[in-house]
Amino acid sequence: MGSSRFPGKPLFKLCGKEMIVRTLERARLAGCFERIVCATDSEEIAAAVTKAGFEAAMTGAAATGSDRVSEAARALGLDLVVNLQGDEPLAEPSVLRSVAQELAAHPDSWVTVACPLNPAAAMLKTVVKVKVQDGLAVDFTREVPPEEAPRWFQHQGIYAYSRRARDEFSSLPQSPVELERSLEQMRILGLRPIRIVESPFPSISVDVPSDAKAVEALIHERELEG
Repeated sequence: MGSSRFPGKPLFKLCGKEMIVRTLERARLAGCFERIVCATDSEEIAAAVTKAGFEAAMTGAAATGSDRVSEAARALGLDLVVNLQGDEPLAEPSVLRSVAQELAAHPDSWVTVACPLNPAAAMLKTVVKVKVQDGLAVDFTREVPPEEAPRWFQHQGIYAYSRRARDEFSSLPQSPVELERSLEQMRILGLRPIRIVESPFPSISVDVPSDAKAVEALIHERELEG
């Protein structure tokens, strides 16, 4: 709710339905999760998701999404968890299934998602970039020179990890590079493998209000097709 670029965005209505609810619905469509839970420190968000028929887990304030997931999963006694960030209302269910399968096969690793990077977004700080070598992430950043764009992917807001990997992450202090880039994954990069599931689908996460307009257009288009 305290997003600096888009205050209150989890409850922003996309075609009449809260963004967080649409994101939870995408997780349900994956059909592979034993439990779908919204981890939040906001009573407003908890009320919205429970009204929509989903489960909410309350947490304290958290430095990052993965710190919040770690707290919620510990309270719920969970081991393998896929963390779908609440501003991914167009997440592809097939990609979520692939992430869950990759984590089950490699429970000692982190797993995340990369999709093709539009060269026009090379210098756009709201689009996180990831460099991949041999199926593993080797660097994350927010902007790259346009001529280097072909060597990078766009990072998508999905993580997966075991209890052990989450506890390790949450026990570490925020690193200087994590704080500088405002990228939580930098805390663990180099300490534990971060496996990449490559997705052919372009990612449209909602970072600023203009992103919401683009997402609404796609939702409207899909509903007409459906």
